Amino acid sequence: MTSIKKIAFCTDFSDNSNEAFELAVDLTGKYQARLFMVHVVPPLVFPSPVMEEFISEQASLQFYKDAIRWATEQIESVYLNKLGKSLQAEVRVLSGHPASEILNFLEQEEIDLVVMGTHGLAGLAHFFLGSTAEKVVRRASCSVLTVHPKKA
Repeated sequence: MTSIKKIAFCTDFSDNSNEAFELAVDLTGKYQARLFMVHVVPPLVFPSPVMEEFISEQASLQFYKDAIRWATEQIESVYLNKLGKSLQAEVRVLSGHPASEILNFLEQEEIDLVVMGTHGLAGLAHFFLGSTAEKVVRRASCSVLTVHPKKA
């Protein structure tokens, strides 16, 4: 029987992530596991190489610091405050390409289960970009539970 000791809840702060959070908390309680709440700040993407010349490295670093601080505050206010005192939880805000950072985190922390929402990209967006959840499902060494948006 598989033992679930560490659960990673990955969020992008969407409504669908909120649904995934509820499930992650439920599973954390049932398995008396440790919960990691994870968000990844993606790299800056400039629409044109010319724009990159106008943005200083210092401004880029400040953006990352601000984004990491904002994400940490969001996780604490939106998710951490909803947890009961009996659940163990840690907040991790990473920076980089979301799927790669999540996969690295899963390996480093030896996570047993990932819970994350899906967005259901369609058409060309899905063809070119895929989704973070899809990339994690394909490459994770642990089980991944994806939560689909509720249909209206």
